Amino acid sequence: MIRDNYSHHDEVKRTIVNILRFYGFNAREEEPALLPEGGYGRVDVVGKKDSVTIGVEVIDKGDVARDARKLVLNGYTYKYIVTLNPSKHVSKVIVDGEVVKVLTPDVFEHELRKDLKITPMHPYFSREDRKTPAIEIVNTQNSVLREVEDELQELGLDNFVEDVFDALRIIYISGSLQVEQRVGYNPAARIPGEYESVNLPPQVITILEKLRLASSERVGVGYDRKLILRPNERSILIGRALVNRLIQKHNGELNRLIEDHGAEIWMTLVGSLSRNDKIVYEIHPLEKLYDGAIYQPKKSKKNLVEELTSTVVRSHLTTAPARYAPSVYLLTRFLSKTTLRDFALRFFEELERLGLAIRDYEYDSRWRPTSEVYKVPQEVFEFFIARTSPPQHFAYYAQRLAMYYVIAKVADVTDPSTARSTFVELIRALEVSENEIATVLNEMNQLGITSRLVNREDASPFIVLDKRAFRKHLANKIREIISHF
Repeated sequence: MIRDNYSHHDEVKRTIVNILRFYGFNAREEEPALLPEGGYGRVDVVGKKDSVTIGVEVIDKGDVARDARKLVLNGYTYKYIVTLNPSKHVSKVIVDGEVVKVLTPDVFEHELRKDLKITPMHPYFSREDRKTPAIEIVNTQNSVLREVEDELQELGLDNFVEDVFDALRIIYISGSLQVEQRVGYNPAARIPGEYESVNLPPQVITILEKLRLASSERVGVGYDRKLILRPNERSILIGRALVNRLIQKHNGELNRLIEDHGAEIWMTLVGSLSRNDKIVYEIHPLEKLYDGAIYQPKKSKKNLVEELTSTVVRSHLTTAPARYAPSVYLLTRFLSKTTLRDFALRFFEELERLGLAIRDYEYDSRWRPTSEVYKVPQEVFEFFIARTSPPQHFAYYAQRLAMYYVIAKVADVTDPSTARSTFVELIRALEVSENEIATVLNEMNQLGITSRLVNREDASPFIVLDKRAFRKHLANKIREIISHF
């Protein structure tokens, strides 16, 4: 995945070269090539690996037809045109029956992986510059923690050391911890109400603010007005040291969990992964009880197909570089909400008991709580992920579920052009082969459930002939996949 400014033509070419090399190709810029009008010119990037060749043209804008003809003329196995400023959406050009794919830089690695049939478990090039932080062995003499202890002692607050450390740990794991809530607020009577402390004692909040160990901010409006504390640069270092100290303290218990439930832990953590490699696992969604600041768990019952289509796939097109393919996130996230649900709740409850997880809330843009969640810091994720692995054949089942996910999502779209664009976007993001989708639809067509895959670009990718049978068939296939876990 390339995240460079689209005007940086040479930088994009260099990144494509590095991506090809990452996947084992001998790749170079400005390779000699035949021109459609005769004579010789150059192709921006060429990669070679055994009998497979790749040709890539990087263009700022304009007509892609000439570049497509050049790539076909030179006989590359896979041909791509990367457009930096596309004037209109063109996904491919066909020359003499051969397909030349037209992409933007941020999806090049996705399409390459799909064409080369790279396993979903293979890392991404875009992860390579992200160093995995080492799990440090931290003790009470750690300089970062000792500095805080000395500072509190000098102020005659040494009796608050453990309270302050506990607060800093919670704030670090939360990222934005509510520490005051509004009470007695009555807008009809024009009573502004007042604020009372939650989650942390008021004395500790005062100490943190005085020593500048956290950043405070009032957020929200009306009943949901609140004070939150966020970790600053210094308290992030302290939070990491505190978490690492707890990991070292409970090393034996954590390793026993791994021995007993290694694969389940791997699937649960990967399925709960959010940005910045932090774990956020939903305990239950929330809904407002009445016109006030009282929220209660929201009841929600979904069948397997609804649960699958409501699963949010972590897209590499919109988030920070990820460790695994989107199909891996799809399966782990789906499992963590279904067959692994009871295990996940017990696991996070155990981490909470050890001080390595907290119960917290997710909020909307107006700081109204939307769900109660478990949060786990990156250090805990790194500890477990380095010592666990997925079950056997996990990548295969991830790809299988991804195919049914695409079919289920597209079936919900009624407008043909929207259905087509959704289909193209999903198979690219999930790195699913169109041929594999066609095979699945052929099977469903034989059962009288759907049409075969439709290739017309102005039409829906397929037609559902029997909606009830369609849902039942998908549910059976999903059930078959998750039965392996």
